[in-house]
Amino acid sequence: MKRLLIGIGLAVILAGCGTGGKKPAAVEQKDVFAQQQSAQDEAARQRAAEEEARKRAEAERRAREAAEQPVVQPLPGSSVSQGELGDPASQLKDPNSPLSKRSVYYGFDMYNVADEYQSMIEAHARLLRENKNLRVRVEGNCDDRGSREYNLALGQRRADAVRRALTLLGVAERQIESVSFGAEKPKMQGSNEEAWAENRRSDLVYVGIDG
Repeated sequence: MKRLLIGIGLAVILAGCGTGGKKPAAVEQKDVFAQQQSAQDEAARQRAAEEEARKRAEAERRAREAAEQPVVQPLPGSSVSQGELGDPASQLKDPNSPLSKRSVYYGFDMYNVADEYQSMIEAHARLLRENKNLRVRVEGNCDDRGSREYNLALGQRRADAVRRALTLLGVAERQIESVSFGAEKPKMQGSNEEAWAENRRSDLVYVGIDG
């Protein structure tokens, strides 16, 4: 009897040793599935990150393009009557005519055309539409703060904003030229708020009429 018990014990021990170190097939399949799922999750996270980066880059591109566009509002129909136009040269120099006003002023570091200049731009737009031989040069200017390169770029945006406002009102592009003088053509000397405000402007200069 004792020998029988010893034999059974040895058989159990040997059977245990025969399967030691090996995982059941179900466990191995579970591990493979977990690895595959982890790889899929990582790939999904990578795709999401790439898509987010693409959207962010697209948003930044659109923001840059928007910042480079002149900020203007389409101006409605002109309030200037046909009888008010008359001879272009005399109207431009008549202090009682809206055409005698030639400057658009801006806030600090701004280049949008404010609503207060709507009637003035309407008057000049109609003059140019009615006189196809006239040409106007829009000169953008800045105060003396900022670098030369920055002021030249800002002055050009200001000139382009007025140019675009005129073209939105039907003026032919060939009649308008836009240039920038930066801070090199001040209207008022000085380094104070009054002088700075006077120098942040766009001037409309008629070729062949203005000196």
